[in-house]
This record gives sequence, structure tokens and C-alpha cells, in this order.
Amino acid sequence: MKTLDGKAWRALAGAKGVGPKALWLIADYLSSQKKTVSWLLQNPEKIKDALKESKVSIVIPDFADREYEEVEKFEGRPVTVLHPLDPDFPQQLITLKDKISLPALLYVTGNVAILHRPSVAIVGGRHAGPAAIAVADSLASELAAKGINVTSGYAAGIDTAVHLATLRAGGTTSVVLSEGIAHFQTKQELREFLTAENTLVISQFEPNVRWASYLAMTRNKLVCALCGAVVVVVSGPERDANGRMSGTFDAGMAALKMEVPVFAVSPNFFNDKPEGNRHLIEKGCRAWDPAAGAAPILAAIDSHVDQKPPPKQLNLFEKSED
Repeated sequence: MKTLDGKAWRALAGAKGVGPKALWLIADYLSSQKKTVSWLLQNPEKIKDALKESKVSIVIPDFADREYEEVEKFEGRPVTVLHPLDPDFPQQLITLKDKISLPALLYVTGNVAILHRPSVAIVGGRHAGPAAIAVADSLASELAAKGINVTSGYAAGIDTAVHLATLRAGGTTSVVLSEGIAHFQTKQELREFLTAENTLVISQFEPNVRWASYLAMTRNKLVCALCGAVVVVVSGPERDANGRMSGTFDAGMAALKMEVPVFAVSPNFFNDKPEGNRHLIEKGCRAWDPAAGAAPILAAIDSHVDQKPPPKQLNLFEKSED
């Protein structure tokens, strides 16, 4: 990890009774007091002040314990812990945290500067057909050529096609994992292109946590929150015949809730019209014709930024008025 403070944040996150809400409250308190989390762990009586009206009871661990010290590297890659007081922590997560549950701690490896670049998320199903893969490939390549970072979830199908097309076009990509970062492995099809400079791997989960379907659903919110716009290439219905929710559909709905511009490929583009795309458009997603290219998506990002009020000199964690 980059600093002792990063280790202290990880120790705090591992304490019994601590979740994202408590971490955000603690970050707010430390920001207002101009203190670090290391100071808080050395003054645990201040935890009650940090949690305000929250009734959460926290047992502070010893952050010097071995289990919190051995995550500095895996497979030779340095791992950085980003917390809300770190200048590299994504500002948009701070802005959106009051609209939807978002992580206050990120584990990253690769080019952290990518977090400060304009980004678009492209998402879709694991079993997408050739037409959907071609749409994802074309859009990712065009965005990369225009200097836009492209983000996706590293699953099979659309996600992998997006990462590959972006890197082939000479762009940068953010890989958002649905497991701990210690389990990240470069996929065979990406090995020729992926480097520490053109890729940032991100996980909100403890480094050794293994993949689970509910983690993938949780990860989808982070994918959308990191970006200025989201594009759903192809989605199944909200729930399939067995009642299982579509992760892609959930991502589109999460983007709508966060008021991030979200596009869904017009169902009529496909011979087999995806039901999920139609439902997402009915719920407020913008219909997008791939023939229009990236222009409408880039325009939406610019418009979304222009609509934001000018920054005020307030507490970093004050609730956004967006």
C-alpha cells in the first residue's frame, strides 16, 4: 500500500460494525478536523464524534496486525488503497454517495492517473452475439481515439470486447472487478496489449475476496459512478424466467438513479430485439443508434458537466446539490 494511512484505512474498514456509511461519516469528520485516520485509530474515543447520530458500535483493531500489512503487492504489482481523503480518490464518488450506496475504499493497481480522465462505461451481457460485440468494439475504439477512458467490468462478452478494443486503439481502460484485486489475472486475449500505463484495475472488495454473483451486482454501481456516461449495448429483461436479475439491466438503472447520462442501443438495431434495452429506454435511458457514433454520448457528457453548479468552498463531503 502507498502509505501507512492506507493501511490504517484498511484496518478501520475491517473493524466489526464498519460499512460504507460509517466510513463516509468518518471521512467527513476527519476532513472537518483536518486529521488522518491514523490519528483516529490512536484516539478511538473520537469514533463517537465521527459517527454522530449513528448507533453503530465499532471495535477498533490493531492496524499493525500482519493481516493488514501484506497487501502491498501481488504478482509483482503494487497495490494502492484509495480513501476519500486521498487526492487520487475519484471526486465523483463523493458527489454521488448520497444518491446510491458507493464504496469509500478502493484497491487499485496500474495507472492511477486514469481516474482523472473523462470516462465512459460500456456494459452488456456475457453471452452477447456478434452484432452486439461489433457495436461495443466500434464505440470503444472511437472513444479511445478521442482520448476518452473506457470503463467496464472485465466479465466475458461485452466487457472483455470493450477492454480489448480500447487497448488495441491505443487508449486507456479501467477494469472494475467483482472480486478482490489479489485474484486479478490478465486475460489471454489482453496480454499483448495490457500494460501498467494503459490500464487501471479497481476493486472495492477486500483483496482476497472471491467472486460471487452479488458482488458483480454491487460492482455495477461503481462502474457507472466512475464515468461521465454509460452505454448499455445489450441487456436481458430485468429478471429472467427464474427470477434472476440482469446485471446489465441493474447497471442501467443504477446510472439513472445517479443521474449519470445513460444510453441503450435502440432495440431495432438488432434482429433479435433485446427486451432489456426496450425496458431501459421506457424507464428513462436514452435510445442510441450506433450509426450516430460517439457524438451523442460525448455531447451528453459535456451537457451534464455544464449543468453542474460552480464549485463552492465547502466541506468536501457536503451533500451535492446536483
